[in-house]
Amino acid sequence: MDNHLVSRAFSLYSELLQLHGQGERLSDWLAGAAYRIRQMEKRVTDMSEDEMAEQFRPEIIEIIKEGKKRHNIAALEGLIQLTPSGLFDMMRIKGLGGRKLHVLWQTAKIDTIEGLLSAAKAGELRSIPGFGAKTEANIIEAIEAMNSSAEHFHYATVADLADEFVAALKKRFDTELISLCGDIRRQTTTVERIEVLAGVVLSRDRLKKLMNVSEQTEAETTGHTHDEILVAIYHTTPSDFYRELFLRTGTSAHTQRVLTATANFSSEEAIYQQARLPFIVPELREDMAEWDWAKDPQPLITLEDIRGVVHNHTDWSDGVDRLESFAKACQRKCYEYVVISDHSQNAHYAGGLKPDKVLRQLEAIDQLNKKVGPFKIFKSIECDILVSGELDYDPALLSQFDLVIISVHQQLKMAEEKATARLIKAIENPFTTILGHMTGRQLLVRPGYPLDFKKVIDACATNGVVIELNANPYRLDMDWSHIPYALEKGVMISIDPDSHSIHEIDNIRWGVSAARKGGLTKAMTWNAQPLAFIEDWLAKRNTKRNYEKEKL
Repeated sequence: MDNHLVSRAFSLYSELLQLHGQGERLSDWLAGAAYRIRQMEKRVTDMSEDEMAEQFRPEIIEIIKEGKKRHNIAALEGLIQLTPSGLFDMMRIKGLGGRKLHVLWQTAKIDTIEGLLSAAKAGELRSIPGFGAKTEANIIEAIEAMNSSAEHFHYATVADLADEFVAALKKRFDTELISLCGDIRRQTTTVERIEVLAGVVLSRDRLKKLMNVSEQTEAETTGHTHDEILVAIYHTTPSDFYRELFLRTGTSAHTQRVLTATANFSSEEAIYQQARLPFIVPELREDMAEWDWAKDPQPLITLEDIRGVVHNHTDWSDGVDRLESFAKACQRKCYEYVVISDHSQNAHYAGGLKPDKVLRQLEAIDQLNKKVGPFKIFKSIECDILVSGELDYDPALLSQFDLVIISVHQQLKMAEEKATARLIKAIENPFTTILGHMTGRQLLVRPGYPLDFKKVIDACATNGVVIELNANPYRLDMDWSHIPYALEKGVMISIDPDSHSIHEIDNIRWGVSAARKGGLTKAMTWNAQPLAFIEDWLAKRNTKRNYEKEKL
């Protein structure tokens, strides 16, 4: 049992205890343990008794030991058997935890998503204790959003599986004329299926070990992987393979601007040569950033270009790992610097730092920097943008940081004009360095608050503020489609993992993938610059901050 499976089991156990009105304290302990296990590098089932004792309560340790011995948890299995199947679907609705589901089930006798949606639309939920008109509206919105995205996957969840699937096909059918195509080859943030082009005949019988085939025609094979990911394999001839690959990869607007000849080609590079264009990588073929890039081709950002890990949380707030452990992990991964940015005080739900705790952390970073040089730990904070547009700390405290990342975490539902003004006011604060996850969106969950993106980017350009591309694969915010305008305005982008644990440092990979779609180059990527550049940049940037500090 790996940590992902254990964490999922603990989360489910926690929810079901609430749902059945049992073991409230155990439910809370399980939820905390699930989060911690999800972030751990070492498999929890490989930990010694002493190691587990440092992390978990005795009750949780006993459950881990039971799971390791029996490969399941008896009490959890019992709760599963007692739970109507529709309630498991309802658990997927954002904002409906076990306690609220308990009320819906026991009081309103609702145990399916369809029944819940019907009751909400009829206005029947607002009379239930703990619910109201606003909650009712949020439930309707959440269900409709979930239904509209039911057939989509986050790119990060299927990317490696798709590559492995194609590699297995190539090996099984002994050919290189098999490739990903469509959205997944363009590395869009979400995808509906794994799309593959094959220039050879793929017999149904030989495919069985790799996928479950639903239907096969002369033109196409459909089905799903053994992990239940939809698959579409398009068939073509060897001679037409590269032309068809090109057509099935780029958007129609892109392909129409490039391909004018009807001839077959020996490679995709030959197609661009015929069009007198430099080769455009698949992820750029969106009819957006590629044409400006093609006028002056510069190397797009790569994972290997990233020099520092920006925007990270430790156990000082809601992260899992200790400050020193996190810094050393970044060193082991050969980065030159790390930016520690725990939550500010307004984020009380995430253990936000009160001013006295901020000062203690800053002192701890100063002491640690004496030990880890030439590696550098930058002192930062993810500072909440309040509803007014003010920042969460006063100038005296903000002046203590090397840099300040500003983000919205609450009150996301604002009119566009008000939300835009809120961000611009925060951007104009002289202590702001980086604008974090611009819209607050969560892919396939919520769209984020509405903004006039050009006005926000213009404000960043005017005030010398960097914009974050939050690399968490469930955010990827700012959206890659806004990168071309940011580059036009000379705004640098920082690709930040928003790590809450050591293993989440590797989220940077997904941010790089999204950034390349927007034509982001190494030169315009803030944390692709070496430590000396960052120190010099901050020194110049903070001249105004130092002036403000002198006035205090």
